[in-house]
Amino acid sequence: MSKLKPVVTSRSLELGDYFDDVVNSIKSDSCLECLYKPYPKEKRIEYFTESIYPNHSEHPDRIPILFLFSNPHPDSVRRGLFLSEPHSQTFWERLFESDHFHMLPDGEVNLESWDEQTPELLGQLILKGKYCSPFLLYFHCFWPLPTKQVADLKKLFVSIPPLWEKINKDAREELAELTKREQIGFIVVFTGEIFQLITGAKKADYKGRRDKIKRAVIDYLKDRNIKNYWDSLSFCHAKAGFSNDVDVYLSLDTRSKNLKIERAEQRYFTVAIDMILKRVTESIGLK
Repeated sequence: MSKLKPVVTSRSLELGDYFDDVVNSIKSDSCLECLYKPYPKEKRIEYFTESIYPNHSEHPDRIPILFLFSNPHPDSVRRGLFLSEPHSQTFWERLFESDHFHMLPDGEVNLESWDEQTPELLGQLILKGKYCSPFLLYFHCFWPLPTKQVADLKKLFVSIPPLWEKINKDAREELAELTKREQIGFIVVFTGEIFQLITGAKKADYKGRRDKIKRAVIDYLKDRNIKNYWDSLSFCHAKAGFSNDVDVYLSLDTRSKNLKIERAEQRYFTVAIDMILKRVTESIGLK
């Protein structure tokens, strides 16, 4: 068995003449300071980030699919796993309520009762692909720099256009390289901004998507007509700007993950993901 890549890793960003401004902003936020280490002589910072890249060679028959997020939350980085901060943990419950992902019967992880070991155990489970699914999950952040909100990330860098442009350019190149290296042909994103950045979609096309997806889910559960579902949500699918071989799907935002469908046990978030995964399997000839 090949060595597993860690979930949390350290990276470096050269700041040049902008070093003092960025570092002072980081120091003003106590939640960030422990994740960033400044190197004044080299005018750079080192920081911790997170990603989950399983070993595809150990699961050659599974379909690699990338869940792409905006940027890491500092609390999840400190805990060692995506979406492990308390208000985000139910993401994992919603994921494993899917028709396409199931825990193994002898699993060590209780998603309804987290303790200090849960992030590590769950992270290893995802890294090793130890769950029942035709898919192999990858997790990646478009911007690897941790902040509580994307708005906080922009406060650090948007006022410095050359640096922000470089961060975005590097992010696109890294994403393109990752999908090519791991032969990932499908990406699921959870924010309109990331969808726009990697596909070139117009903001007006996906405005109000939460309500549109919710309506489509309700209609689908009534008639089970997948064609009508995707006809109404055609704006939620596009090709990646960096490769015509990569399909990008826009799902519900993670903040809506716990919204329950009226008079049903299912959640909108899970059904929306299932509809994407169903379309993926059908697009490659699987049932």
